[in-house]
Amino acid sequence: MSKLKFVVFHRTDKNNVGDMASNPLQYFLSPDEYVAVDIAHYGKVEFPTDIPVIVGGGGLIANEFFGDVLEDILVHPDKQRIENLWKERWQLFDVNNQKLYEDFISKYEKLLRGTYDKIKSANVFRAIWGAGHNSKDLNPKKGIAYPEYLLKYNAIGIRDYGNGYNWVPCASCMHEAFGKEYTVKNDVIWFEHKKQLVKEFGNDPIPRYINSGDNIEHTIELLGSANTILTNSYHGAYWGTLLGKRVIVVGEWSTKFKFLKHQPYFLDKKEDWKDILDDVPVYTDALEECREANQQYWENIKSSV
Repeated sequence: MSKLKFVVFHRTDKNNVGDMASNPLQYFLSPDEYVAVDIAHYGKVEFPTDIPVIVGGGGLIANEFFGDVLEDILVHPDKQRIENLWKERWQLFDVNNQKLYEDFISKYEKLLRGTYDKIKSANVFRAIWGAGHNSKDLNPKKGIAYPEYLLKYNAIGIRDYGNGYNWVPCASCMHEAFGKEYTVKNDVIWFEHKKQLVKEFGNDPIPRYINSGDNIEHTIELLGSANTILTNSYHGAYWGTLLGKRVIVVGEWSTKFKFLKHQPYFLDKKEDWKDILDDVPVYTDALEECREANQQYWENIKSSV
């Protein structure tokens, strides 16, 4: 008898430690109790369709790379594949075939729609867990919009704070590495996103790290080795905060930074980080708050499926 209880969709980039740590089920279930699917491959790989679905975590909302995949997940995968067939239908090149084309499309659409309506699909529980807004468009005049289809999920836990949804921060806070003590070896370190490297560092000899790889234990140890973390990585800021460090975000490049409940210091281009250290907040209760929110959300999900 299968032990599978859930399917979880998240970004499984094995060269991005934040992505790999964002799967919430790894902190609450054994690996044989769920199936993890790379959300970038949704619609291309098979997965069980009759068990509850978890989507998250990660910056999956308003993400230019993923598009509306969170909306696609609300649709049965077989129906989604038929939709894909329609999107990839014959596009006419030669007007001499116009009549043949119209006849073909008429029959093709009727066949697809008729099949679509007959497909049997299980009505499974679907929840968002720790996903967040992630747009590179930082134009304040446009504001931040969340898609209406989010409301079709049975449970919504968004890592963004103060936006009208249940706040459930990234579940990586549950990792046991945050319960350890780390020796401070550096007063300050840089921790960068691998695709958003900071160009200007100044002349200070500061250790520099990036968010590549999938070893969260090693990454947390690096972050734990400093008093102050300069970063443009979401998880660099989040994890540094959970460790009780002073966190300074340099070169904010996505909406995902705006809604951290425990706000880091956002360095202005005209500022020198050495001049504002006394103004950088430290949140001693952040880890406990984030863990409590995730534990409660897990209890809510278990009672709903």
